[in-house]
Amino acid sequence: MKIKERLDGKSLTLFLDGDFDDTSCFAVEQKFDEAIVREVEDISFNMKHVQYISSFGIRVLILAHKKAVKLGKKVALSEMSNKVRGIIEMVGILSIFCGQGAMKDAS
Repeated sequence: MKIKERLDGKSLTLFLDGDFDDTSCFAVEQKFDEAIVREVEDISFNMKHVQYISSFGIRVLILAHKKAVKLGKKVALSEMSNKVRGIIEMVGILSIFCGQGAMKDAS
């Protein structure tokens, strides 16, 4: 998985490119942990180039949300493919990311 970041004021976007699975989840979690302690108010996972998310990826998203709430910050998901959005909806965590910033689907 490739992970790029873009800082825009107090908002940080992590652009994920590749499968979000047991092989890549630790790198994503580490990148998030490094980002959450920075002077940012919200972090967005841009998932435009993620076509698969496993339970390991779901775990990282849940932990990211919990860490952000604890620090008074927000986590959002953006540009999800229909397939990834379907998985996130199926496991019932989409609602924890609603209302937390840009959450739009990929075209």
